[in-house]
Amino acid sequence: MDATYIELHARSAFSFLRGSSSPEHLAFTAADLNLPALALCDRDGVFGAPRFYAAARECGIRPIVGSELTMEDGSVLPVLVQSRNGYQNLCRLLSRAKLRSPKNESSIGWSELSEFREGLICLTGDEEGSLHRALMAGDFSRADQDLASLKEIFGVDHLFVEIQRHALRTEQWLNQQLCELAGRYRLKLLATNGILYGTCDRHTALDVFTCARNHTHLDAAGRLLEPNTERHLKSSRAMSDSFPDLPQAVANTVAVGQEIEFTLENLGYEFPRFPVPQGETMDSFLEKMVWEGARQRYDKISDRVRSQIEHELTLIRKLEFSGYFLIVWDLVRYCQASDIMVQGRGSAANSAVCYSLGITAVDPVGGHLLFERFLSEGRKGWPDIDLDLPSGDRREQVIQEVYRRYGRLGAAMTANVITFRGRSAMRETGKALNLPEDIMDRFSRLYANGDFPHTLEAYDQLRQAGLPADHPR
Repeated sequence: MDATYIELHARSAFSFLRGSSSPEHLAFTAADLNLPALALCDRDGVFGAPRFYAAARECGIRPIVGSELTMEDGSVLPVLVQSRNGYQNLCRLLSRAKLRSPKNESSIGWSELSEFREGLICLTGDEEGSLHRALMAGDFSRADQDLASLKEIFGVDHLFVEIQRHALRTEQWLNQQLCELAGRYRLKLLATNGILYGTCDRHTALDVFTCARNHTHLDAAGRLLEPNTERHLKSSRAMSDSFPDLPQAVANTVAVGQEIEFTLENLGYEFPRFPVPQGETMDSFLEKMVWEGARQRYDKISDRVRSQIEHELTLIRKLEFSGYFLIVWDLVRYCQASDIMVQGRGSAANSAVCYSLGITAVDPVGGHLLFERFLSEGRKGWPDIDLDLPSGDRREQVIQEVYRRYGRLGAAMTANVITFRGRSAMRETGKALNLPEDIMDRFSRLYANGDFPHTLEAYDQLRQAGLPADHPR
């Protein structure tokens, strides 16, 4: 690995319609370029971080977590997570913004940023940042004010003036202003390429995404599109060549990378502690409830049943999961007391402890089910206990009970990332390309065929959809 440059500002496709490479593509491209690390800064979220982390570990680069924050004035501020505390603060900022904002929007107050700044490293941003906007508008006093405010929040050690070069006419003047501001406030410069895609060939997809986001097409998009294809991952040599007069701005990326200690392995998630009667521990109370339940579930507790329960309890205690099982047991009890249908399913059915607690309905000992499929010492992470609940108001009642017991910060709903299906993707692409409606309809129908497009070459796809071979798109 070439440890002379680290790209610290990259978006993936998880910056919905603002980036055109998957987290995996970014990670593997960075590895191909011999970059030692890469920072993923998606817009208003860390949605792509788990996939990015897994891919980065696989290809041997160090993943850095960050995000682009949309501020209350509409400007965008990139931040990098330096520590576990920083990750907590970033998540607090993002959660607060999402909870109070309309769907698909986010807005963070400057006072909130000051409150949750610990453990974060701030970059001044690209053309969407407040500093760039003020300078390009000729509002130099506002630029001074914005940079002074950021310095007051983050200090000189955690704030960097971001500088980029994309072969644009306006950049020379803009970068000169940024350098002067950095010198005036004794801040360090940081070179980035403001990555929107991993490789040059992905710029056409970004153009389509830009049109979809702005509800227009390529023939009318104009300046909404990126002016060139420069915003891809580049090697250390290429970035050094781009900043021959500012070598320290490139070197500072490595220094910042060395200051960042956080990875997703540092999360150390803890479940809420389950309240147990006085004189009991979570381990002892779980054991008590399990044996009480076992005596009700089994006509006679055979040696085989006893041995299996003892084996499971020993492992649960060793892995410190007793509180987790008690939380699920308590939730099932609430459902039963409220006459709400509930049923545990999945690999939890392999556990005699779950069966004894009334979480599952199948006797795993009698069914000769393998407990290690559900929980084993070598397996990382929490065991997965799925509870089936009725839809509608009864399900919502259970959810509200969980929030009541553990608080809004102690419980969360799992969110799905909704993606385009093939037919929808084709229609959006067709709109961006300004294709006739009848051709888009034929493309959509072709996508309904399971053999298409995997068995057809691109030319055959276009021909079957009725697109003329000489069409400009």
